[in-house]
Amino acid sequence: MTAAVAGTAGGELFPARPLAAQAHALRAAAAFIERAGIPGLYLTIDGDRIVIQVPADLAGPASRAAAVTRLAAAAGGRAARDGHPGATLGWIRAAGQVAGHHVRIFTAITEETP
Repeated sequence: MTAAVAGTAGGELFPARPLAAQAHALRAAAAFIERAGIPGLYLTIDGDRIVIQVPADLAGPASRAAAVTRLAAAAGGRAARDGHPGATLGWIRAAGQVAGHHVRIFTAITEETP
């Protein structure tokens, strides 16, 4: 028997054990990005958190920003520009929920993005 805890989005359940929760997050993320129809995304599961990166080499900056916005909306969040200086010109970030798991979505701004 597997213990489960209630998710926050849609009342879904996901396993309480770390490995089972990670596997659940991976399956949920795979279904999420398949429905989104955006190829080439980088996906990481950190505990029960899903991290999705729209890589800088995937497309132009406007297309990447649109991809983050689209994924954010599907996860119940909003994309926002974060212009902190560093190795990039900033970031476009979003947070939301996928099957009860927190999701973080982002892309680097490597050139001027509208």
